[in-house]
Amino acid sequence: MRLARRVVASVIMATLVLGVALPSAAAAEWSGRYSVYTQGSFSQQYTNYTCVGASVQMMLNMIEGRTDHSASAQKSYWRYGRNHGRYQPNNNGVDPVGWVAALEHFGAGNYAINLATQYQPGLRQLAKRLRAEGRPIGLFVHHGGHAWVMTGFEATADPNDTNDFKVTAVQVMGPLYPDGTIGGRRYDPGPRTWLTAKQLKKKFTPLEWGQAPEWSGRWVAVVPT
Repeated sequence: MRLARRVVASVIMATLVLGVALPSAAAAEWSGRYSVYTQGSFSQQYTNYTCVGASVQMMLNMIEGRTDHSASAQKSYWRYGRNHGRYQPNNNGVDPVGWVAALEHFGAGNYAINLATQYQPGLRQLAKRLRAEGRPIGLFVHHGGHAWVMTGFEATADPNDTNDFKVTAVQVMGPLYPDGTIGGRRYDPGPRTWLTAKQLKKKFTPLEWGQAPEWSGRWVAVVPT
């Protein structure tokens, strides 16, 4: 399984800090939208199997306030995640345990796997984690065949103040942007892209991986704790 871009080929992946940058006072104020995106944090994946490595790279860039885009670092994140997962997919992929391990090993702070059986309740869980911790989230899109980074959200109320809210939009970016395709079509959003919850649902779909029934059939994400 490989968490990768199915750039022209088909990918069957079931994907799945110290030095943490604290949110600024301005960012902590609630305006209906919340974002942790930082300028220059986006990285494109260098190979058809390093979307998790590129996503770790983008997340570390935001957390540590840097703009690293090196292929060597991206490959290191991918390799560590692959070697420390619960499963080792036969197509160069990284599973959810591996993604968490890579984030924590390279300084992103504590992360965990978030599982949801329903879409909107799952988005609320992600919004609460992002708002509380001020660190980005990893999303397993395309039924687990690819990785995106969630950098912000829009909601009807502040998740820090209530559980009674709805997530109406999400800010995301994907490491295939701007060149890579899935199924022959452009797939990934560029940095600072806002998608409505309805638009996101077309790509953030339940993971499908028979080898891992503990994750399969769920909306899966990697969240800060």
